[in-house]
Amino acid sequence: MTGFVNKMVHLKTDRPTSVKIEIDFLGDGSWELYEKITVNGYARHIFPSGFSAHWVRLTSNVSCLASAELMYT
Repeated sequence: MTGFVNKMVHLKTDRPTSVKIEIDFLGDGSWELYEKITVNGYARHIFPSGFSAHWVRLTSNVSCLASAELMYT
């Protein structure tokens, strides 16, 4: 995510779930909860302008088929 101004994530699941977005700001393994998003088929999240982190990970609270697409410009 570092070096891009605009960032968003598209989430798609086959059943209702809550997806945790966790961020490692420094790239040193120090993960922090950023946001929880309810997904009922599809959801998107736009990160604030200038938001930056080295790593992002997503986890669901239920077993499901899910996909995530991160878009940067």
